[in-house]
Amino acid sequence: MAGTPRERTRQRCVMTTDSEWEMIGALARRASMSNSRFLVERALESREPPPEADAPSGFPPEVRRRMALAMLVLARVEERRIADAGVTGVWDAIVAEESAWLDAELALEGT
Repeated sequence: MAGTPRERTRQRCVMTTDSEWEMIGALARRASMSNSRFLVERALESREPPPEADAPSGFPPEVRRRMALAMLVLARVEERRIADAGVTGVWDAIVAEESAWLDAELALEGT
């Protein structure tokens, strides 16, 4: 984060064990960042809530993305399993039920 035009990045020193540095490197690669940028982003992320969230989950964006992806994959697997069993009406009923529940929960939050 360069901030103002006068600010510029400078080399700093961070002390880690070899195994910690390897873990940081793996996480940084998964986030498509350099190790330095990853450390800075994570440190600043813990300081203030993300601007896109009214109630921050406490999870970094990549973790939230992976959790959402896992839920979507599980739902798709179950949908196909039910379709293969020939009872697609069951899936539709479950989706309608859960949709109604979610709508009711969201309505409560708005009051």
